[in-house]
Amino acid sequence: MSSAIILKPALEWSGPLQRKVQGHPQFAHWLSQAVEQPVTAERIKQWLQELHAELPAETASPLNQLLRQLRARVFFCLMCRDIAGIAPLEEVMLAMSDLADLALQQAYHYTAEQLGQVHGHPIQSDTGLPQEMLILGMGKLGGRELNVSSDIDLIMLYEQDGETSGRRPISYHEFYGRLTQRMMPLLSDINAYGQVFRTDLRLRPDGDAGPLAWSMAALEKYLLNQGREWERYAWIKARPIATQAYENSDNSSVLHYFESLRTPFVYRKYFDFDALAALRHLRERIRQDWHRKALARNGAQARENIKLGDGGIREIEFVVQLNQLIRGGRQPSLQKENLLLALQRQENANLLDSSVCLQLRQAYRFLRQVEHRLQYREDEQTHMLPQNPGLRVKLAESMLMEPEEFETRLRQHREFVADTFKDAFRLAGMGEEQPAKACGTEPIPETSHGIQQEVEGLIEGLLQTHKIRSLPHASRERLERLLPLLHTQALQSPDPVSTARRLLNLVDSVAQRSAYLALMAEFPETLARVTRIVSASSWASQYLCQYPILLDGLIEWHSLMQGPNFEELAQQMRHELDACQLPDGKPDIELQMNWMRDVQHQVTFQLLAQDLEGKLSVEVLADQLSALADMLLTETLYRTWPLTLARGQNETLATPNFAVLAYGKLGGKEIGYASDLDLVFLYDDPEQENVERYIKLARRMTSWLSTLTSSGRLYEIDLRLRPDGDAGLLAVSVDAFEQYQLSKAWSWEHQAISRARLVCGPEHLRTRFESLRTRLLLMPRNSEQLRADIRDMRAKITLGHPNRSELFDLKHDRGGMVDVEFITQYLVLNYSRSYPALLGNLGNIALLGIAAQAQLIPTSLAEKVAQAYRLFRREQHALRLEGAEKARIDPKRLTQERQAVQQLWDKVIGV
Repeated sequence: MSSAIILKPALEWSGPLQRKVQGHPQFAHWLSQAVEQPVTAERIKQWLQELHAELPAETASPLNQLLRQLRARVFFCLMCRDIAGIAPLEEVMLAMSDLADLALQQAYHYTAEQLGQVHGHPIQSDTGLPQEMLILGMGKLGGRELNVSSDIDLIMLYEQDGETSGRRPISYHEFYGRLTQRMMPLLSDINAYGQVFRTDLRLRPDGDAGPLAWSMAALEKYLLNQGREWERYAWIKARPIATQAYENSDNSSVLHYFESLRTPFVYRKYFDFDALAALRHLRERIRQDWHRKALARNGAQARENIKLGDGGIREIEFVVQLNQLIRGGRQPSLQKENLLLALQRQENANLLDSSVCLQLRQAYRFLRQVEHRLQYREDEQTHMLPQNPGLRVKLAESMLMEPEEFETRLRQHREFVADTFKDAFRLAGMGEEQPAKACGTEPIPETSHGIQQEVEGLIEGLLQTHKIRSLPHASRERLERLLPLLHTQALQSPDPVSTARRLLNLVDSVAQRSAYLALMAEFPETLARVTRIVSASSWASQYLCQYPILLDGLIEWHSLMQGPNFEELAQQMRHELDACQLPDGKPDIELQMNWMRDVQHQVTFQLLAQDLEGKLSVEVLADQLSALADMLLTETLYRTWPLTLARGQNETLATPNFAVLAYGKLGGKEIGYASDLDLVFLYDDPEQENVERYIKLARRMTSWLSTLTSSGRLYEIDLRLRPDGDAGLLAVSVDAFEQYQLSKAWSWEHQAISRARLVCGPEHLRTRFESLRTRLLLMPRNSEQLRADIRDMRAKITLGHPNRSELFDLKHDRGGMVDVEFITQYLVLNYSRSYPALLGNLGNIALLGIAAQAQLIPTSLAEKVAQAYRLFRREQHALRLEGAEKARIDPKRLTQERQAVQQLWDKVIGV
């Protein structure tokens, strides 16, 4: 596209461009060449250098002139490219933001140097290096999405207090205040060359009443004690601008300090339901304030303002930022200043439907492009659509549309945005606009006076504890609203006293976090769900007390009842962990470990809720829990491998030749809620210098999985099944593992490997392990010796798990689960050579069926034992949910099932 074609539509639309071109032929010539290439940060810097070279040496205020001339170049070049349809929205927003960053850097450097000549420069007391001021871009500057005639919102911070040591020393507080005061006119004053940016410092703490520059210590105190919900909303977009006044300064410590304050203030791990009420109020204020101002002028203005009016840009911003405030503390990938990027992350995380995200994205782009054309018209900060019909037609033409098409698209976009804005809290998973109808309105089943008194006594006992009596007044009031609802819910449950005790234990555990009292008191349907869960399971009750963050999930009951998609979960988890970074860009290991634990707890609770609703069989539940463990092991390997690289060492292997073998319950995909993991680590690498790194990797993985952090631990890890047990190396070469298994392993180790599988690692190691496993299972064996070995191992297990009670231990007693597992393992080890169908790691029930089909055991007896094993697992699971430490039942129960197992044992293994 020729420059003349690019310039023509902008000249037809913009008065300032017409005047600039007519009055400055040299600029017109420059513009005709400049518009053919995108406006980038590099080109803007180049233009500044060119302008500086052209500036006469005697210029009185060179920076005042340079920055304004530079702004004119950027503004008019973008205008021409934008209206011609060759500059995407991102180019326009980024270029204006880059211009602001560069202008701030120039103004800051110049002013700091001028002040320093008189007062001296601030110095960091701990390093002796010059101390920089931290300039925060807020609003659209923070998101790198400035419009073409925008003001810029700024907050000025500094790290340490002190006193300069120049000719006229002053406090750092005064130094940075003067610095800020002198910087602003360089940007905002209007002179013969125009203006760079209007500046606004009112978003700083205390607004116009506060100091121009704040120390980090003062900011910390303010955010902790006075920070309000609308400020959390505003600080989402706080971005440190890359500015530097001194060559040898180091700004890393103040950046760390700043992020350590901002992130927990804006993004809270535990969702605050007080914040929810405040955000609802903020939404209403956004809506009502504008309507009030519009009606005071002209009722039509509510329709004509594309930023503040119904279905305008601000409503899109609210929808996106609401999700960030609600979810960002638990999903670091959402912590983005830029709106379009934040919206994309919410779509990736399935927080908003893809169709909603697409329409919001299209509406945002359209409205921002219209906004820019309105501002190009006379270089004014306006958002008002023209009411003059002729101008509306010209506006449509500047958008490269027919008037009818323009008006239709404008109306459609704004209607969709307005509807989405009204529905924002439901879309964010925070329920309907009003809390659900109060629970406890159903008739209470008749209960004895004694039970009611006992429940009331438990409640009174809680109220008398020191923890509850010392609660802040607001929390105490909330608790007093909650307890009658809790009393009603408990009486409606099958076991009122037990349920009340569990509910009160939960209340006691969350009493210091009033947000959870608010959740149960103000969302009664959630309390009903809590009651149902704790009433059904003691273990579930304890799990909620241990991880109350899971209560948030009860709001979205529909989502909680959906099966986890582990492929999507793994992808989203990787996005979130990649986003867990320190200010210097390095991984935040502690945050990553906690985040993985939170994921495990959330998915486990999701499965637990479905389990208690009767939606999962024991077998399906075990498959899901095993898939969760597989996913977390795979990610742990990915995260810990880079941590084994010594400082200064170059990366030679992008991915390790390293695999994780799962034995036992995880190997057989039969793990429960609190199962530990039996693991063996293998590597395949001929380079001897890498061996130590693989051993370090095994140690790192074990620590990552089992370390107790503030979010708990992932799994207890048992490595005793590796060659030579506790005396062996943490990671074993695949050659050594193979040699050990072929020549030294005991029969019980081959029993164990029949249930082993490779969870994660490169494909060639998976192939090698499967080949070795098959080879081991096909080894010729003496049947009698194998029986004797299995009987000996069974006797050792009996000795290791003595049962001195009169109850039947479902797992360890004779006729129980271990006997079934040993029978199956014998059949696999003894008959796989003749019946290869037994080689698959298919689970005990399937293998018994295969053995029966091969006529190795009687079909009727195999079916009875398979059914017995299924019942044993269900009983064990039910006891675990009730919090039982050992799975033991009345010996009179399941007598026939025990007898069937013992009968098959005698037939296959012998006495």
